Amino acid sequence: MPLLEPQVEEAVQRRLQRNPPFSDDDLAQLDTLAVLFPRDLGDLARFPMLKTLHVVGYGGGDLAALAGHPRLASLSMRFSALADISAVQTLPTIRSLQLPLNAIEDITALRSELPKLYEVVLTGNPLSEESYREVVPELRQRGMETVTVSEEQEWQITRKLYAAGVPFDYFRQGNSYLLCRPGLAFTDTPDAGHAEIGPAELEAVLQRGPEEVHKLFAREAG
Repeated sequence: MPLLEPQVEEAVQRRLQRNPPFSDDDLAQLDTLAVLFPRDLGDLARFPMLKTLHVVGYGGGDLAALAGHPRLASLSMRFSALADISAVQTLPTIRSLQLPLNAIEDITALRSELPKLYEVVLTGNPLSEESYREVVPELRQRGMETVTVSEEQEWQITRKLYAAGVPFDYFRQGNSYLLCRPGLAFTDTPDAGHAEIGPAELEAVLQRGPEEVHKLFAREAG
């Protein structure tokens, strides 16, 4: 059988607690998978029984590999370069979408008929004006149990970063404000090494130039 993408293979190995190679029958028995730092998710089409998927640090921009999946109910993807969520419209069993700290601007796909969807988490994304001010309220009005996005200040700063060519996400965690580098374009560990910086200081840094924002991470490392 074709080889699996390395990060997906490692996920299967952790799940089955044995070494590869893995057969199609092995993949077909898995209903839960956690994948770390994949650059490609095309192999997920080979997991027909998958119900729960956790992904950290995906380097790709879309969910095409999951299009039409017949059983996927819960998708968690964070610290990733995900921008295009249109494939969600083809997931008839989806219940939970936890997609914080990605590169998502357009969430109009969530206006589709997704009768089982009750939870959407989009904190830290550079949502468009339409998505933030129109689609999010629509989802809440439809009675969805949980629809979570950034507060106005963090959302606006994230939008400014992307507009300036700095695709980083700004978010609040407790009493701290953090800046992260989603995806794999700027770091191999996007879930770590965040820069802690207040809103006013970050706005001032961005005004000095996009390259100054990159230096914040070198400051943290030092």
